[in-house]
Amino acid sequence: MRNTLFTVLAISLAATAGRADMFGCDHTAPRRVTAQAAGVSRVVVIGRAGSLRVTGRGGAGDIVASGTACSSDKSFLDQVQLRTQRNGSELVVEAVIPDRVAFFDWNSARLDFEVTLPDTIALDVRDGSGETKIENVGELRVHDGSGELTISGVHGNADVTDGSGSLEVSDVSGDLRINDGSGEIEIARVGGNVVIDDGSGTIEVRNVQRNVTIENDGSGSVDVQDVQGDFTVENKGSGSITSDRIGGRVNVPRRR
Repeated sequence: MRNTLFTVLAISLAATAGRADMFGCDHTAPRRVTAQAAGVSRVVVIGRAGSLRVTGRGGAGDIVASGTACSSDKSFLDQVQLRTQRNGSELVVEAVIPDRVAFFDWNSARLDFEVTLPDTIALDVRDGSGETKIENVGELRVHDGSGELTISGVHGNADVTDGSGSLEVSDVSGDLRINDGSGEIEIARVGGNVVIDDGSGTIEVRNVQRNVTIENDGSGSVDVQDVQGDFTVENKGSGSITSDRIGGRVNVPRRR
Protein backbone atom coordinates (compact mmCIF):
# COMPACT_ATOMS: atom_id res chain seq x y z
CA MET A 1 0.00 0.00 0.00
CA ARG A 2 2.81 2.38 0.95
CA ASN A 3 4.72 1.71 -2.28
CA THR A 4 1.52 2.21 -4.28
CA LEU A 5 0.97 5.61 -2.62
CA PHE A 6 4.50 6.72 -3.45
CA THR A 7 4.03 5.60 -7.06
CA VAL A 8 0.79 7.57 -7.41
CA LEU A 9 2.46 10.64 -5.87
CA ALA A 10 5.42 10.44 -8.24
CA ILE A 11 3.17 10.10 -11.28
CA SER A 12 1.02 13.02 -10.15
CA LEU A 13 4.02 15.30 -9.58
CA ALA A 14 5.47 14.37 -12.97
CA ALA A 15 2.15 15.09 -14.64
CA THR A 16 1.76 18.51 -13.02
CA ALA A 17 5.34 19.45 -13.89
CA GLY A 18 4.63 18.34 -17.44
CA ARG A 19 1.56 20.57 -17.57
CA ALA A 20 3.69 23.53 -16.42
CA ASP A 21 6.22 22.86 -19.18
CA MET A 22 3.44 22.37 -21.74
CA PHE A 23 1.48 25.54 -20.98
CA GLY A 24 4.45 27.69 -19.94
CA CYS A 25 3.86 31.16 -18.54
CA ASP A 26 0.37 32.47 -19.20
CA HIS A 27 0.92 35.87 -17.53
CA THR A 28 3.70 38.33 -18.39
CA ALA A 29 4.92 41.77 -17.34
CA PRO A 30 7.91 43.97 -18.29
CA ARG A 31 10.77 44.51 -15.84
CA ARG A 32 13.49 47.19 -15.94
CA VAL A 33 16.13 48.58 -13.54
CA THR A 34 18.88 51.16 -14.13
CA ALA A 35 22.00 52.15 -12.19
CA GLN A 36 24.80 54.63 -12.87
CA ALA A 37 28.09 53.07 -13.93
CA ALA A 38 30.25 55.78 -12.32
CA GLY A 39 32.42 54.26 -9.57
CA VAL A 40 31.47 50.66 -10.40
CA SER A 41 34.43 48.33 -10.97
CA ARG A 42 32.56 45.00 -11.02
CA VAL A 43 29.04 43.95 -11.99
CA VAL A 44 27.55 40.71 -10.67
CA VAL A 45 24.59 39.39 -12.68
CA ILE A 46 22.49 36.67 -11.05
CA GLY A 47 20.03 34.92 -13.31
CA ARG A 48 17.78 32.02 -12.44
CA ALA A 49 15.19 30.37 -14.68
CA GLY A 50 14.97 32.05 -18.07
CA SER A 51 17.22 33.33 -20.82
CA LEU A 52 20.00 35.83 -20.10
CA ARG A 53 22.01 38.12 -22.37
CA VAL A 54 24.80 40.44 -21.21
CA THR A 55 26.26 42.97 -23.65
CA GLY A 56 29.10 45.44 -23.17
CA ARG A 57 28.96 48.82 -24.91
CA GLY A 58 31.76 51.33 -25.31
CA GLY A 59 31.11 54.62 -23.54
CA ALA A 60 27.93 53.47 -21.79
CA GLY A 61 27.14 55.63 -18.74
CA ASP A 62 24.47 53.42 -17.21
CA ILE A 63 23.98 49.76 -16.37
CA VAL A 64 20.54 48.71 -17.58
CA ALA A 65 18.67 45.44 -17.06
CA SER A 66 15.35 44.87 -18.80
CA GLY A 67 13.22 41.90 -19.72
CA THR A 68 9.99 40.02 -19.29
CA ALA A 69 8.71 38.23 -16.21
CA CYS A 70 6.23 35.43 -16.73
CA SER A 71 4.32 33.03 -14.52
CA SER A 72 1.62 30.40 -14.83
CA ASP A 73 -0.10 32.04 -11.81
CA LYS A 74 -1.13 35.71 -12.14
CA SER A 75 -1.01 36.28 -8.38
CA PHE A 76 2.64 35.11 -8.33
CA LEU A 77 3.77 37.35 -11.19
CA ASP A 78 4.39 40.42 -8.98
CA GLN A 79 7.01 38.48 -7.01
CA VAL A 80 9.14 37.90 -10.13
CA GLN A 81 11.35 40.99 -10.22
CA LEU A 82 14.67 42.52 -11.27
CA ARG A 83 16.65 44.18 -8.47
CA THR A 84 19.94 46.04 -8.09
CA GLN A 85 22.13 46.49 -5.02
CA ARG A 86 25.30 48.55 -4.69
CA ASN A 87 28.06 47.26 -2.38
CA GLY A 88 30.94 49.73 -2.55
CA SER A 89 32.31 49.54 -6.09
CA GLU A 90 30.33 46.35 -6.85
CA LEU A 91 26.85 46.38 -8.36
CA VAL A 92 24.59 43.32 -8.16
CA VAL A 93 21.83 42.84 -10.73
CA GLU A 94 19.57 39.97 -9.68
CA ALA A 95 16.56 38.13 -11.02
CA VAL A 96 14.25 37.37 -8.10
CA ILE A 97 12.07 34.29 -8.57
CA PRO A 98 10.81 32.91 -5.22
CA ASP A 99 10.20 29.17 -4.94
CA ARG A 100 6.56 28.22 -4.97
CA VAL A 101 5.43 24.61 -5.11
CA ALA A 102 2.05 23.56 -3.77
CA PHE A 103 0.93 19.97 -3.19
CA PHE A 104 -0.14 18.53 -6.56
CA ASP A 105 0.29 22.03 -8.09
CA TRP A 106 3.43 23.46 -9.69
CA ASN A 107 3.46 27.18 -10.48
CA SER A 108 6.12 27.80 -13.13
CA ALA A 109 7.85 31.16 -13.48
CA ARG A 110 10.85 32.62 -15.26
CA LEU A 111 12.49 35.93 -16.04
CA ASP A 112 14.08 36.49 -19.46
CA PHE A 113 16.29 39.58 -19.37
CA GLU A 114 19.22 41.47 -20.90
CA VAL A 115 21.89 43.54 -19.17
CA THR A 116 23.92 46.25 -20.91
CA LEU A 117 27.00 47.74 -19.25
CA PRO A 118 30.28 49.49 -20.13
CA ASP A 119 32.62 47.08 -21.90
CA THR A 120 35.52 47.91 -19.55
CA ILE A 121 33.89 46.79 -16.27
CA ALA A 122 34.73 43.36 -14.83
CA LEU A 123 31.78 40.98 -14.97
CA ASP A 124 30.66 38.05 -12.82
CA VAL A 125 27.70 36.04 -14.17
CA ARG A 126 25.91 33.40 -12.07
CA ASP A 127 23.08 31.73 -13.94
CA GLY A 128 20.82 28.83 -13.04
CA SER A 129 19.17 27.50 -16.20
CA GLY A 130 18.30 28.67 -19.67
CA GLU A 131 20.21 30.02 -22.65
CA THR A 132 22.97 32.54 -21.82
CA LYS A 133 24.79 34.87 -24.23
CA ILE A 134 27.65 37.18 -23.22
CA GLU A 135 29.41 39.50 -25.67
CA ASN A 136 31.91 42.38 -25.75
CA VAL A 137 32.66 42.55 -22.01
CA GLY A 138 35.62 43.15 -19.70
CA GLU A 139 37.35 40.55 -17.52
CA LEU A 140 34.85 37.73 -17.05
CA ARG A 141 33.89 35.03 -14.58
CA VAL A 142 30.90 32.77 -15.28
CA HIS A 143 29.20 30.06 -13.23
CA ASP A 144 26.43 28.49 -15.34
CA GLY A 145 24.16 25.65 -14.26
CA SER A 146 22.56 24.30 -17.43
CA GLY A 147 21.62 25.41 -20.90
CA GLU A 148 23.48 26.68 -23.94
CA LEU A 149 26.25 29.18 -23.10
CA THR A 150 27.82 31.45 -25.73
CA ILE A 151 30.62 33.92 -24.98
CA SER A 152 32.01 36.23 -27.67
CA GLY A 153 34.47 39.04 -27.06
CA VAL A 154 36.23 39.28 -23.68
CA HIS A 155 38.69 42.12 -23.04
CA GLY A 156 40.91 40.31 -20.55
CA ASN A 157 40.86 36.89 -18.89
CA ALA A 158 37.84 34.58 -18.75
CA ASP A 159 37.10 31.90 -16.14
CA VAL A 160 34.10 29.70 -17.00
CA THR A 161 32.42 26.99 -14.92
CA ASP A 162 29.63 25.23 -16.80
CA GLY A 163 27.44 22.39 -15.54
CA SER A 164 25.79 21.01 -18.66
CA GLY A 165 24.88 22.12 -22.15
CA SER A 166 26.92 23.28 -25.11
CA LEU A 167 29.63 25.90 -24.57
CA GLU A 168 31.06 28.21 -27.23
CA VAL A 169 33.79 30.77 -26.46
CA SER A 170 35.49 33.05 -28.98
CA ASP A 171 37.66 36.16 -29.13
CA VAL A 172 39.21 36.28 -25.65
CA SER A 173 42.18 38.65 -25.44
CA GLY A 174 43.68 37.08 -22.30
CA ASP A 175 43.75 33.62 -20.72
CA LEU A 176 40.76 31.27 -20.81
CA ARG A 177 40.05 28.65 -18.16
CA ILE A 178 37.10 26.23 -18.45
CA ASN A 179 35.70 23.75 -15.94
CA ASP A 180 32.92 21.87 -17.69
CA GLY A 181 30.64 19.02 -16.63
CA SER A 182 29.14 17.81 -19.89
CA GLY A 183 28.36 19.06 -23.36
CA GLU A 184 30.21 20.11 -26.48
CA ILE A 185 32.97 22.76 -26.15
CA GLU A 186 34.06 25.01 -29.02
CA ILE A 187 36.86 27.56 -28.54
CA ALA A 188 38.27 29.98 -31.11
CA ARG A 189 40.70 32.90 -31.11
CA VAL A 190 42.26 33.22 -27.66
CA GLY A 191 45.16 35.60 -27.06
CA GLY A 192 46.57 33.84 -24.00
CA ASN A 193 46.61 30.31 -22.57
CA VAL A 194 43.69 27.87 -22.64
CA VAL A 195 43.19 25.42 -19.74
CA ILE A 196 40.29 22.92 -19.77
CA ASP A 197 38.96 20.46 -17.18
CA ASP A 198 36.12 18.54 -18.81
CA GLY A 199 33.82 15.68 -17.84
CA SER A 200 32.35 14.57 -21.15
CA GLY A 201 31.63 15.85 -24.63
CA THR A 202 33.67 16.82 -27.68
CA ILE A 203 36.31 19.57 -27.47
CA GLU A 204 37.35 21.72 -30.45
CA VAL A 205 40.03 24.41 -30.06
CA ARG A 206 41.15 26.79 -32.83
CA ASN A 207 43.63 29.69 -33.05
CA VAL A 208 45.32 30.07 -29.65
CA GLN A 209 48.31 32.40 -29.27
CA ARG A 210 49.92 30.59 -26.33
CA ASN A 211 49.50 27.09 -24.78
CA VAL A 212 46.54 24.70 -24.68
CA THR A 213 46.35 22.37 -21.67
CA ILE A 214 43.60 19.82 -21.08
CA GLU A 215 43.97 18.79 -17.45
CA ASN A 216 41.21 16.17 -17.51
CA ASP A 217 38.83 14.85 -20.13
CA GLY A 218 36.50 11.99 -19.27
CA SER A 219 35.09 11.10 -22.68
CA GLY A 220 34.63 12.54 -26.14
CA SER A 221 36.95 13.48 -28.97
CA VAL A 222 39.52 16.28 -28.74
CA ASP A 223 40.59 18.27 -31.82
CA VAL A 224 43.10 21.15 -31.48
CA GLN A 225 44.44 23.24 -34.36
CA ASP A 226 46.50 26.39 -34.93
CA VAL A 227 48.20 26.78 -31.55
CA GLN A 228 51.38 28.85 -31.35
CA GLY A 229 52.52 27.30 -28.05
CA ASP A 230 52.39 23.79 -26.59
CA PHE A 231 49.47 21.35 -26.64
CA THR A 232 49.23 19.08 -23.57
CA VAL A 233 46.67 16.51 -22.44
CA GLU A 234 47.35 15.40 -18.87
CA ASN A 235 44.54 12.87 -18.32
CA LYS A 236 42.25 11.36 -20.95
CA GLY A 237 39.45 8.82 -20.73
CA SER A 238 37.79 7.57 -23.90
CA GLY A 239 37.76 9.28 -27.28
CA SER A 240 40.27 10.31 -29.93
CA ILE A 241 42.86 13.10 -29.77
CA THR A 242 43.86 14.92 -32.97
CA SER A 243 45.95 18.05 -33.50
CA ASP A 244 47.40 20.05 -36.37
CA ARG A 245 49.63 23.09 -36.78
CA ILE A 246 50.99 23.18 -33.23
CA GLY A 247 53.89 25.61 -32.89
CA GLY A 248 55.36 24.10 -29.70
CA ARG A 249 55.51 20.62 -28.20
CA VAL A 250 52.69 18.08 -28.29
CA ASN A 251 52.38 15.94 -25.16
CA VAL A 252 49.38 13.61 -25.11
CA PRO A 253 48.74 10.19 -23.50
CA ARG A 254 49.60 7.17 -25.60
CA ARG A 255 46.58 5.19 -26.68
CA ARG A 256 46.59 1.54 -25.63
